[in-house]
Amino acid sequence: MKSVDRDLVELSDLAPEAIRKLLHRADQMRTQQVPLWRDSVRHVGLIFAEPSTRTSLSFVAAIDRLGAYPLQLDAENSSFSKGETLLDTASTLESIGAESIVVRDGNEMSARSLAEHCDAGVINAGGGTRAHPTQGLLDALTLLDEFGDLEGKTVGIVGDVLRSRVARSDIVAFQALGARVVLVAPDYFQDKTLSEAGVELESKLDDALPHLDAIQMLRIQKERGDGDPEHNLQNYVRDYRLDERRLALARPSLVVLHPGPMNREVEITSGVADGPRSRIRQQVANGVPVRMAVVERALGQASG
Repeated sequence: MKSVDRDLVELSDLAPEAIRKLLHRADQMRTQQVPLWRDSVRHVGLIFAEPSTRTSLSFVAAIDRLGAYPLQLDAENSSFSKGETLLDTASTLESIGAESIVVRDGNEMSARSLAEHCDAGVINAGGGTRAHPTQGLLDALTLLDEFGDLEGKTVGIVGDVLRSRVARSDIVAFQALGARVVLVAPDYFQDKTLSEAGVELESKLDDALPHLDAIQMLRIQKERGDGDPEHNLQNYVRDYRLDERRLALARPSLVVLHPGPMNREVEITSGVADGPRSRIRQQVANGVPVRMAVVERALGQASG
């Protein structure tokens, strides 16, 4: 029987100490000699039923640096288009030799279902609006690189919280490291149920900014349904876009994150995204060691 600690479906499944251990291992991975494994062949299946750039490419890079081999497919060029189920696709990958399966799907329960039915270690690479655990880990690692410790730090998450799986995973990761989390959004993008997770809700970015140590700007996710941002877009840009004028309200030490892809000039200006306070490129770079650590764990090879 598979050990359940090989799966990563949601960060909330893990104790804070387990999250810290994964982040420590990711930090170690940055200085590991690669490929890490040379003595046997290991395969990792990649099922991306939704578009992805950063996540899919960094998983491939992570698998390569470990010394494993990716079995990569996407919905458009697979038997999904012929009606094959996700579970049958995963079963095919296991039969070919995949010992871990990475899945991104619009159904938030897909990764959970695969974890329950597959012998392979399952990694959720983004499920619906519910969870994106590796993004939460890499965002936390980026802040640890900056501050060393998140105890007593305040992190703002701003924008389309309602439909953001990143926000939900970030909350768990940041709180596990001792941070205070503030969700900043207009009513139509706020999820008031998240107050039960111990976060603070704020409607005015200008009021929150002076108190933040870091800020995560979220993309408006038009592909996930009506928000409805369209008739509010000008107001949204006026009240929530992070630009140079608004950045002047913040502490000089504030750092800026964005999980990508960015709607430049909507939630963030190019001047801020490419400016000295931005850690967006570091987030992308940190995706590789984080996913190395997670894949290692999913294959049952975790060490360090």
